[in-house]
Amino acid sequence: MTAPAEARATPRGGRGSRRELRQTIDDRMLPALKRRMPLTEPLTPEQVVKIDAASMDILEDVGVIFRDPVAIEDWRKAGADIRDGERVHLDRGLIRELISTIPEDFTYHARNPARSLPFGKDHMIFVPMTGAPYIRDLDDKRRGPTLDDLANFHKLSHMLPALYSSAHHIVEPMDHVVAHRHLRITYSSMKHSDKTFMGMTTSPKNAEDVLDMCAILFGAEYMETHPVVTGNCNGNSPLVWDEVMLGAMRAFCRRQVRRRCRTMRHGLSHGGGRALG
Repeated sequence: MTAPAEARATPRGGRGSRRELRQTIDDRMLPALKRRMPLTEPLTPEQVVKIDAASMDILEDVGVIFRDPVAIEDWRKAGADIRDGERVHLDRGLIRELISTIPEDFTYHARNPARSLPFGKDHMIFVPMTGAPYIRDLDDKRRGPTLDDLANFHKLSHMLPALYSSAHHIVEPMDHVVAHRHLRITYSSMKHSDKTFMGMTTSPKNAEDVLDMCAILFGAEYMETHPVVTGNCNGNSPLVWDEVMLGAMRAFCRRQVRRRCRTMRHGLSHGGGRALG
């Protein structure tokens, strides 16, 4: 048979082929997302300078309250001005010096090396939302989520090509006691996806537990040089930090883990923030 005849003999498609295509699972993750659009500049350079100066004035004149003796001592060693025991006044020169130590980008390592991602600069990632206290199921019933529900969301996150992470508590597994919940959540993230995931920072002890689990999964030595998990640390207000979040932050810092610090505003769990190294 000639080549043209072979080509004509090859099936061109049809209902069966379309059905087979629909039933074929393709969970290959999309390539790392790189921003190619120009930045939107809603403010003039002069306005940006004014906002920056006003922010530095607040840090210098008003200060930030750190309700944590370890943090106070760390700031004292760094050269900050400590007043009234827990109010830290930060010189703008010190702030700019510390900001200069934050890496512009890093590689976010996944259990599957093929799913590791560049992060920072013009690279970004899509992750599932987190922290839902309720779920609406297929019977249109609103109820408290379970660990099985969380596992399903982690599996879906693994299968969806446009998601780069399984995050952590996409929904809150209410069927497990709070004292053990962070362990179940982290294990589910690790078990049901080999993409990147996030760690619980709800207390210093919880953060340490998460990092110990990461050391089992990746190896303690590997974690010394490879970021394998990230965490969110939320301040009580823009100008107050307590020892719970600061303790969790220190736990992550000791393991070279990336943190994202932000403030909580008016009951919202997600405020503005900067990715910190």
